[in-house]
Amino acid sequence: MAIPREILDVPRPSSTRVKKSGERYLVIKRTSKRVGKRVVPVELGTIGEIVNGKYIEIRKEPRKSMHPQIDIKDYGEVALCDKAAGKLLEDLSASFELSVAKRLYVIALLRAAYPDIRNRDIQFMYDTSFASEMYPGLALSENALSSFLEKTGMAYSSIQDFMSRRVQSRTKRKLVIDGTLKDNNSYTNDFSEFSRKAAKKGSKDLNLIYAYDLETKEPAAVKPYPGNLLDSRAVKDFIEEYQVHDAFVVLDKGFSTREIIAYLKKVEGLKYLLPLKQNSKMVTDSGILDAIAKPLEGYTDGTIFYNKVKAAEDSYLYAFRDPHIASEQEIAYTAFSKKKGAFSEEKLLSKRKTFGVIVFESKEDMAPLDTYLAYGSRWEIETMFSLYKGILDLDTVNVHGDYRVYSTEFINYLSVIIGARVRKMLQTTVLTETTDSKGKKKVTHVCDVYSYRQVFRMLAKCKKFRLNPEEENKWEPNTPVKYVSQLVEALHV
Repeated sequence: MAIPREILDVPRPSSTRVKKSGERYLVIKRTSKRVGKRVVPVELGTIGEIVNGKYIEIRKEPRKSMHPQIDIKDYGEVALCDKAAGKLLEDLSASFELSVAKRLYVIALLRAAYPDIRNRDIQFMYDTSFASEMYPGLALSENALSSFLEKTGMAYSSIQDFMSRRVQSRTKRKLVIDGTLKDNNSYTNDFSEFSRKAAKKGSKDLNLIYAYDLETKEPAAVKPYPGNLLDSRAVKDFIEEYQVHDAFVVLDKGFSTREIIAYLKKVEGLKYLLPLKQNSKMVTDSGILDAIAKPLEGYTDGTIFYNKVKAAEDSYLYAFRDPHIASEQEIAYTAFSKKKGAFSEEKLLSKRKTFGVIVFESKEDMAPLDTYLAYGSRWEIETMFSLYKGILDLDTVNVHGDYRVYSTEFINYLSVIIGARVRKMLQTTVLTETTDSKGKKKVTHVCDVYSYRQVFRMLAKCKKFRLNPEEENKWEPNTPVKYVSQLVEALHV
């Protein structure tokens, strides 16, 4: 219905229009924007009303936004990470307020999608990616982020609660516990200390202890420690904090001390497998190295010999010898000792029984094959550390203050979970399926053709465009090249 002339003639601010709403005449602030060759009007909101022939201001005119409207946004990388993440945000909201959970999740999402991102870049990458459309309204500027990290680290119990839930979510789970060092030369946090590798690295470190779930193929928990804290003390604290009970834990040789063995034996319900040093008193007193001659039945990837002895009332030792590795080590040892002019037949005979040998201790009476396979699976945590440091580029501490270290490492841990789930998607997603002349199907998965990094480089070509500013939620995808389109279709992003 047309607006009466007497209403239109009432003096009002410039760049406005009158709109009838029921019996009211609202004054709407307007501007315009060029889209292609057309000038499109853009409404900024109601600023007043015509009442009894006079203009009444409802609110002051909105100031023009300091940030330009963004009509082209990155889509592919964040869409893949968000899809792979699954229920991670929902799980976070069980331990954090929803507003905190959203910010933690989006920061982790951006770190997974853009591996080399720094805190100063997060707001920009949020604004220019589709993460700001998926999870709108988050303040992620450098100053806002600094305050958020500080407050989140202070509320450490929520971080601990989230990881404890993951550790205790399944019974009889298999966990690998190991540590990794990160460069940390900051003088503003108490984690920066010289580690055992300081002389070789030439820098101070932070020590991260991770628990890796062999079933889900992703981290269960993490905790930062000073670089100079002994691994055995750190793992004891780690097991106590996260109540790692009713589990089978595979540990690394660096944790092998009398103190940690005595502690592990006391934890009710905890099964463990701990590699020992070949010259340890427990090994030499047991005589297990003198008769490693039983073939490991059921092992199909080569020839392995073993020996098993009961070392004490509550302790079993398992020794395994790989003859191929033993031969290589004997040749290398002989060549090295000859080069140094220190070759001795007696030393060689003494060393020979240790070549290619690894010895484990456990309080459980286990089948030798299960024992060997359990330790062999620990290489998977090294793959996770490779994802952490190599692909996600998280190998240096870049924050100040202990609270921010706790919250930052927690976010990094969330990014590793997302990254692990992305990698799982690439391994299980079918890219092509063909049938040969004999009717036999051949399935090719994404990971068979493209590496993790290649997938992200290709998805970086996937953008979304908004052509009409008046339709804020209407975004159209671009049309990437054929092989990128094929990948997008396979991944359903």
